[in-house]
Amino acid sequence: MSDKIKSIRIHPGIGIARLGDSDEFYIGPEAPRVVVDPGGSGGPGPKGGTYRDSDARLKRQAQRYRVYAYDANDKVVAELTSDSGPVQSVRWRVHVRNMKAANYAFQGAHLFDPDALRNPSIQPGKAPIERDKLIIDPGVHTITSGQAEAVVMKGDVFTGIEKGLLPGGLRFEGFTPKDISKEVEVTYKAAKDIELGQLRLDAKDRLLFVPAPGKGECVTTPKVVLSNPSDTVSPPNGPENGQNPLTNQFGYFNIPGWWDDTCGGEIDVTVTLTDGTVLSTRDHVKSFTDEGVRNPRAGAWIVTAPPKFAPHMYHVVSILDRVYETFPEAYPYAGQRTNFYRDVYPVFANAVNYGWVSAEAAGVRPETKGLAHGPKQPGNLLSPGYLAVLADPQEDTKLLRQRIYSLMRHAPGTRARLVDSLLPAPPQRPSSWKNDEFQRDEDGSKMPKLWGTGGKPLQNEQLGNNLPDQFLSLTDWQLRHLKNWADGDFEVGALHEPVSLEQLPLAAQPHALDSSALEPTIGGGFHPGIEFPYLILYKENFAEAFRVAKDIEPGSFAAYMSSPWQGDFWSCNEAWWPTQRPDIVFEYDPKTQTRTHKEWFRGYDAQGEPLSSTDGYSQMAYAWPKLGMVLPIKTEDGEFLKDNGAIVFVEQERHPALNRPPVQGK
Repeated sequence: MSDKIKSIRIHPGIGIARLGDSDEFYIGPEAPRVVVDPGGSGGPGPKGGTYRDSDARLKRQAQRYRVYAYDANDKVVAELTSDSGPVQSVRWRVHVRNMKAANYAFQGAHLFDPDALRNPSIQPGKAPIERDKLIIDPGVHTITSGQAEAVVMKGDVFTGIEKGLLPGGLRFEGFTPKDISKEVEVTYKAAKDIELGQLRLDAKDRLLFVPAPGKGECVTTPKVVLSNPSDTVSPPNGPENGQNPLTNQFGYFNIPGWWDDTCGGEIDVTVTLTDGTVLSTRDHVKSFTDEGVRNPRAGAWIVTAPPKFAPHMYHVVSILDRVYETFPEAYPYAGQRTNFYRDVYPVFANAVNYGWVSAEAAGVRPETKGLAHGPKQPGNLLSPGYLAVLADPQEDTKLLRQRIYSLMRHAPGTRARLVDSLLPAPPQRPSSWKNDEFQRDEDGSKMPKLWGTGGKPLQNEQLGNNLPDQFLSLTDWQLRHLKNWADGDFEVGALHEPVSLEQLPLAAQPHALDSSALEPTIGGGFHPGIEFPYLILYKENFAEAFRVAKDIEPGSFAAYMSSPWQGDFWSCNEAWWPTQRPDIVFEYDPKTQTRTHKEWFRGYDAQGEPLSSTDGYSQMAYAWPKLGMVLPIKTEDGEFLKDNGAIVFVEQERHPALNRPPVQGK
């Protein structure tokens, strides 16, 4: 076999690992639509596993990387592992960073200002990559065949800083400035040995990237409270009409003095075959220990992100959809006729599932009752009678199909791409949203009714901004299939059970790995996002589909996300991405087929204070790993319980600490 091998690549090209406060972990999805079991027993996982360890801590989700060999015609020859014939040894090379504290301040995609930095008084006037005091950089780490112990990647941040001044409009722990218009002097204490993740090998020398435990902290005295300063300082804009980057309407994404342990960066591998041949995903590597130069088309990328609390649910637009939108040549069904169950049904199923995690979609509020996606709601397109009509290509059902298609939101322009209205790519200033080409009325009646990269409409109205993309739009591929379906130009097809990676033909495995890693992600709105910021939409950031470009620095993508991530995870509590971070959850009575909803973020914090529905920023840092998973109910025969064709999802595995009553005297 070795004589056929001409090159190697890592798959997936972009991997996702998810935070958890447990030392235990499980491996994320490796085949499309396969929901992995978290391991253990007696739990609600697909195979009876549990998402929490014996101490009720949330398990981490690791990403596994595999090496595939290709021949001279770029055809897959084999997966290379320690037990495959031609492999002598494998050496993985990883470089990740956290650059959040050093990056540009988040202002929203259309308001991006390259002159606005986080922690602006520290190393001012430098580009983010040059602000080394604010970057957690563990450096390059390797792990090699036979290495049993985990390699823990650690770094420091806020180093070499003694004192500084911060705006008095911020909230401080145990301290209230007499005059919030004046700056407050704080002292800094460097954060040392922050873990950004671990490298491990499985039994066949595949790489396991295990993310960090999800920590975050403030290094200043007095400490800056994780909060929204503009809630208390001239809301909603903050002072100076929102121009101060530390107390503007997005201040909770740019909290000074804070770090978190998310990261991003590059993954490479060098393989030595039994005949002495050395193959690497890096160029100019001639020996097993050569560093070489990154080849973006062969190496991979890692991003660590918050947990996905509804693992069986998928966002209506994923990063995978965005990849296909940007690289249509990578779309596996290009040129094929629209298939209802393959191309259209998933859009409807994803929308219906929102009815178990979103107050808007559930119809639990008076203004949306009778207009939503709950089991008894008219938007439940999975009800057997409804589905039979929708899957019928006959002419007499066309009117209904056309009506449903007319409800779908289209992005402006010839292609439904958000990036069309954002050029040029950051860190350059975006095109002005005040230009005539961007002026249009946002229609809140269209679907999906989820907020977009332009930000929440109510907030924009308060700020006097008529930004584009205030609502999420479907991608051009999705809309194309829906248009064909509406016109009757489709085949029905059939629902198929997901197939594991091992059951797929060898040639299909690389794409399965690439796509399954990005399928359970959020492809909009990016405000700033959950796994990726809106930079993921720019083609120039990629060497090809699923491959991050050569000149992208480790940590630079993730740097555009909320700092710390818990601020965004609290603030995006309605109509953003409820399949990752539920808005509401349900209890369900199978006998009466009735359900009762509750707030997902409820209970008590470490001091016994109620988890607030108005200001949970600082409480999220405590509560996030304790919040409940949203999982399907299983029947006695192991199938998922359904109500009027829709799977029933309820909250499970919620940490009991959140349910304890307030301490006495509170």
